[in-house]
Amino acid sequence: MKRFAIVCLVLACAAALGAQTEASKVGVKAGFSLARIHETATVPLLFEWQNLPFVTGGVFVEGGWGLMALEAEALYVQMGGKFTIDEANGLKNRFHYIQVPVQVKVRPVGGGLIRPFVAGGAYGAYLIRAESYLTADGETAKANVTADYVRWDVGVLGSAGLTFKLPGMSLSLEGRYNLGLMNILRDPIAGDTIHNRCWMALVGLSY
Repeated sequence: MKRFAIVCLVLACAAALGAQTEASKVGVKAGFSLARIHETATVPLLFEWQNLPFVTGGVFVEGGWGLMALEAEALYVQMGGKFTIDEANGLKNRFHYIQVPVQVKVRPVGGGLIRPFVAGGAYGAYLIRAESYLTADGETAKANVTADYVRWDVGVLGSAGLTFKLPGMSLSLEGRYNLGLMNILRDPIAGDTIHNRCWMALVGLSY
């Protein structure tokens, strides 16, 4: 709970900063993600993790200074991955996070109806729960594996997109990549690591 409170405090501070800028706005974002586990091990892996599709969404606040802006978000994000042996056998890991990304945005076009942007920054995330779905001989068993992973994750992210200025609101389309920096295994053997990776396609609506 302390970590979750820290996440909320970071978002609140970003919102306060946004309120003091030239053009602050709040909005919502939702979209589609492709997550993939990046794993290293002391012994050769017998499989390769594949992309696992999810949905994501949340709220954001943005404050601008001319062609620059600071954006903070609170998102529900699912990380994880899967591997498939055949139609009847495989494994899926789903990691459910509350993620707070903070990005600096560069908007090279200051006016017009269509405004491109690029952005980069960092995120902190808190693991709500982790689930494993093991499929063997066509039967799937679900297990709560939250205790196997650390609750906290941090990483960097980069994005690019377009903002469309509409009467009284803005619509944005954004592509994003999340690169986790922490080994999320709770008690790893030396040489064993799991890091989060995730592509996102997001649609935002702000006022």
